[in-house]
Amino acid sequence: MTKKEIKKVWIISHHTTSPKDGPSGRHYAISKYLARDGYDVYVFAGNVLHSTGKVLEVGKDGYKEYNDDGFHLFHTKVHEYHKNDIHRILNIISFYFSTLKTSKKIEKKYGKPGIVYSSTMTPLALAAGNKLAKKYKVKSINETRDIIPEGFVTKGTFKEHGIIANTLRRYMHRMYDKADALIFTMSKGKDYIEDMKWDVEHGGKIRNDRIYNINNGVDRERSIYNEEHYILPDEHLDDGSLFNVVYCGSIRFFNNMPIFIDAAKELKNRGYGNIKILLWGSGIKIEDTKKAIADLGLDNIVVKGFVDKEYIPSIVKRSNLCLMTTNFSCVDKYGASPNKLFDYFQAGRPIIVPTLLADSMVESNGCGMELDNPDGKKLADAIIRFATMDKDEYQKYCENSAKMAEKFDYKVHAKSLEKIFDDLSE
Repeated sequence: MTKKEIKKVWIISHHTTSPKDGPSGRHYAISKYLARDGYDVYVFAGNVLHSTGKVLEVGKDGYKEYNDDGFHLFHTKVHEYHKNDIHRILNIISFYFSTLKTSKKIEKKYGKPGIVYSSTMTPLALAAGNKLAKKYKVKSINETRDIIPEGFVTKGTFKEHGIIANTLRRYMHRMYDKADALIFTMSKGKDYIEDMKWDVEHGGKIRNDRIYNINNGVDRERSIYNEEHYILPDEHLDDGSLFNVVYCGSIRFFNNMPIFIDAAKELKNRGYGNIKILLWGSGIKIEDTKKAIADLGLDNIVVKGFVDKEYIPSIVKRSNLCLMTTNFSCVDKYGASPNKLFDYFQAGRPIIVPTLLADSMVESNGCGMELDNPDGKKLADAIIRFATMDKDEYQKYCENSAKMAEKFDYKVHAKSLEKIFDDLSE
């Protein structure tokens, strides 16, 4: 496969959306920048939007087409679901078959792919990608954004050595063996493959020089635009006398909302009335979180609720400090790449991570603090430190975060992906 032939890229990514239908992310941004570099990019996704449950109408051909700014997307018809039950499983299975069916029509209309790049979150996307690459005799790239099944094992969904977990491990091993290159969003993907003994050095088939890392990131161009055009009026963010500590993400007890509440209680008891903890997001524990705050009579922590992603840049930019969660697991010894972290970097604000991370991007780069096994008191201590910090020291943290955003710009990531394409064409 020559470099010229590889310029036509098929991306298999079940939950990708267009900017007008949902929170566009990784593959939207990567596609946009690949297109600017002369690539023809076609993305296959399902027509049931994972973020909202919305079902997009498809035409008689069985797919809905979207094309803008170099982002050419095909929403294929899949089984509908509304929660994690049998319908969710059927949705995943149907995406595999609908992608293979739709690919025939896309090939007829736009031509064959030069490379196939498939991505989890759903594991059968990799099977579809590998099958299409074999059909067209082109290279296959498998991308891992969540280590399956280890993340589910950590959450207690599957038993560590149960039938489901072991079956999924065998399946992922098989997919990786079939791929020509592996991409991990976490930095230590090679370590994972070595620990599983799937690499050549341990008798497996996977070459270490074909394992790459491309973290999640931020589309700085789009973020800057949204920051200037989607400004959410807010009484706390607009009050210059307050020190606002912002969290953006799911409101779940698994994300350790109680530690935020305990920290707010501690701050109030110490008399720091100018510090506000503001929680943006939705989730199954949002009402329980609100009730817990009300029962304690706290007015320094506020659940703001759901907000469209376009407003996140202006929210975090007007914060003074950003919070991550303790929603990390044993598999994060291979590195963590949470999306919200890069939004925080882009805002140029210090960050507190209430856990210790492998291969840290925060504390080691002078962007904030990571706390070892914290409680509300330790988190409050950290917040107070930033709230009372010397202006010059605080500004240095802000500058370091902004530098990290430049490093993890999806424009940069697209160049890294192009380098992988070049490697595979040799």
